[in-house]
Amino acid sequence: MTTNSDSKLSRHAVWLFAFGSIAAGIGASYALQGLGQKATAAIYFAIVAVGGFLSTYLTRARTGGAIAAFLVAGAAAGAGYYFLIASLTKTATTVMGDAVSAGAAHAQMSEAGAQMGQTLGLFIAAIVFLETIVAGIGGAVAGTKTRGQGGLSAIASAARAAR
Repeated sequence: MTTNSDSKLSRHAVWLFAFGSIAAGIGASYALQGLGQKATAAIYFAIVAVGGFLSTYLTRARTGGAIAAFLVAGAAAGAGYYFLIASLTKTATTVMGDAVSAGAAHAQMSEAGAQMGQTLGLFIAAIVFLETIVAGIGGAVAGTKTRGQGGLSAIASAARAAR
């Protein structure tokens, strides 16, 4: 790869790397969920970190732009997980309550499920947001530090920057 800035992608392409790497990480995590939670979290982290690296290494974006993109994308991923977890928890709690009480406690179980879903959703959203911004921003900083280098020297510099 050449170091000429004319051959680099637009600085706005950083948004594609941010949202694309998060989408790819979520997809890979769901596809490989049989490996366990730690493995899928590590896979998600690695994919987002590579996306962060490429977002500054392959584009003319500055580090600040990449940080902003990964903060916004991380917030969007966290919000998506919040709504997913809150909805699933409320539904599961309501269905289980209806099964146990033969529908007599539907309103109480729906309310309890909504409260439990909101709490669990906030917890999961915070984890997703933090993991996303740490991986994305770390990768973006490493990509900025290795910009202008090519091939194996860029990979070696990225490894040193990650330490």
